[in-house]
Amino acid sequence: MAEKVTTMRLKVDLQCPCCYKKVKKILCKFPQIRDQIYDEKQNLVTITVVCCSPEKIRDKLCCKGGKVIKSIEIVEPPKPKPPPEKPKEPEKPKEPEKPKPPLAVAVCCVLCSEGYGGGRCCCRNWRPVPPHACGCGYRYSHCD
Repeated sequence: MAEKVTTMRLKVDLQCPCCYKKVKKILCKFPQIRDQIYDEKQNLVTITVVCCSPEKIRDKLCCKGGKVIKSIEIVEPPKPKPPPEKPKEPEKPKEPEKPKPPLAVAVCCVLCSEGYGGGRCCCRNWRPVPPHACGCGYRYSHCD
């Protein structure tokens, strides 16, 4: 099993010199206990325990401490904060699609260019279709 780093809080009467001395002596006997922080105002001792089962250390501390240790609380590690979400950029309005210019189609006559006849050219007249009056250059009616 992998070793865990656990934080525990012991409630002890640190105003009493005998209780203070006894807790300090007990905590020094355990090599798994790394850090000891004494808070005399709140009567708390915060310890860092490095071992595979911190519950066993807690139980041993209760046995050795007797009436001196009033309570032992295992502090849960703080959960990692999720990364902040990136603000969404407002979507750019889509530009309306421009009408595509019609394909240039070679036609034989004005009647065929305007859609009359449908199919093979029946007039057999191969003269070019004149451009529109608007000057757009297209050879069939799209500027109505």
